[in-house]
Amino acid sequence: MFNYIIKRLLQLIPVLFGVSVIVFLMIYLIPGDAAEIIGGPTATAEEVENIRVKLGLDRPMYEQYIKYISGVLRGELGYSFQTGQSVSEAIKIRYGNTFSLAVFSAIIAAIIGVGAGVIAAVKQNSWFDYLSMSVATFGISAPTFWIGLLLIVVFCVKLKWLPISGFSSQFWTKDGLTHMILPSITLGFSSAAMIARMTRSSILEIIHQDYVETARAKGLSERVVILKHALKNALIPVITVIGVNFGGLLGGAVVVESVFAINGIGRLMVQSINARDFPMVQGTVLVVATTFVIINLLTDIIYAVIDPRISYK
Repeated sequence: MFNYIIKRLLQLIPVLFGVSVIVFLMIYLIPGDAAEIIGGPTATAEEVENIRVKLGLDRPMYEQYIKYISGVLRGELGYSFQTGQSVSEAIKIRYGNTFSLAVFSAIIAAIIGVGAGVIAAVKQNSWFDYLSMSVATFGISAPTFWIGLLLIVVFCVKLKWLPISGFSSQFWTKDGLTHMILPSITLGFSSAAMIARMTRSSILEIIHQDYVETARAKGLSERVVILKHALKNALIPVITVIGVNFGGLLGGAVVVESVFAINGIGRLMVQSINARDFPMVQGTVLVVATTFVIINLLTDIIYAVIDPRISYK
C-alpha cells in the first residue's frame, strides 16, 4: 500500500504540471489583449504598453511561465488586476466555504443515493423502485440553478423555514446548519441521483451471486446479507462515482454559490471571469483542479481499504 501511494504521488507530478501549463496559457487563449482589457477602452497605446511591461507580458512565454510556476511553488499566485489583492489570500478566505459546501453535499448525496439505491434493488420492480429511479432520472436531467430556485421558492419564500442566502463558516451552530441545508441539497441532488442508480445496478449484479445465496442458506437475516455481504462488495463502483462526483461538486459550486450568494471560490471565479481578472481566474482554476486530483488519489486508496482483495504493488 505504501509503495502504491508513493507511486501515485509521483504520477501526480506530470498531471499537476500539465494543469499548470493549461492554466498559464489561459491568458493567451482568452480572446483579446490582456493589457488592453486591463487598460480599458480609454487607454492610450503608451499606457497599454506600460501595462504590458509591468505585468511582464512583453517577455518570452517561457520566461513568463518560469516566473509563474516559481511563484506557485512558493504559494504565490500573483495579484488581482482589479483590486490588487493577493490571489492566494483571496482564495484562502473563500476556499473553506466552497470545500465545506462540497463535503456536506457529498455526504448528503452518499447517504441518500446509497440508501435509495439499496432499497430500490432489494424491492426491485416495486413502487419505491420505480419512484426512486424516476426521481433519479429527474435529478440527473434538471439544471442545478433551477433546483436551487425551486427550493428557495418552496422552503424560503412560501414556508419560510430556511434563509434565502448567505453563509456561515460556523457549521456546528444552528445558524450555520440552516444556511448549509439548501445549498448542500441543491448541489448534491444530481450526485445523489447518479449514486442511487449506480448502487441499484451494483446490488442487483451481486445479490444473486453464489456467496450471497450461501449466506442466506446459513440462516442469516436478509438485512445482514444485504448490508454485510452484498453492499460491501457493491461499493467499489459506487465509490468511483462518489469520488469523481466530488470534483463535479467543486465545479457545480460555481452555480450554487451564485444562486445562494455564498462567498466561495466558485462565485469568485465567475466575478473574475466577468472582470477579465486573469490572475484570479488562473488561481481559482488551479486550486480546484489540484483538489480534484488529490480527491482522485484518496478515492483509489479507499478502494483497498474497503476491498482487501485489491492489492497495489
